[in-house]
Amino acid sequence: MSNSVTFIDMALEVGERELASLLAGDIEEAERLAFDRGKLMEEAWQMRESDKVSQLRDKLLRLQTLQGQLTSEARRLHETLRNDLKKAKKENERLSGYRSNVVATPMASRFVDKLS
Repeated sequence: MSNSVTFIDMALEVGERELASLLAGDIEEAERLAFDRGKLMEEAWQMRESDKVSQLRDKLLRLQTLQGQLTSEARRLHETLRNDLKKAKKENERLSGYRSNVVATPMASRFVDKLS
């Protein structure tokens, strides 16, 4: 039967894969792994044993550090996305200004030019 330390180890492994997914830009995979990590941590909490408190403490501190890395990477990605959206909005506003001043002219006349 698995104990809480094993579940914490699995959660650490899943968290490291989650961080790798975030760094690679695979948000959907990172989200799936985050849910898996949460389930593993819930299982570990339910199965905790009082005689392994020191082992759990050390692993939970590692998980806390990993969570900090995940949070900082997520914030960086959020900031990048926000800046990209701002740039797109400014570009759209710039192009909208041209749209009101441009008159569409046909590339060719509908009449055939007899001189050519």
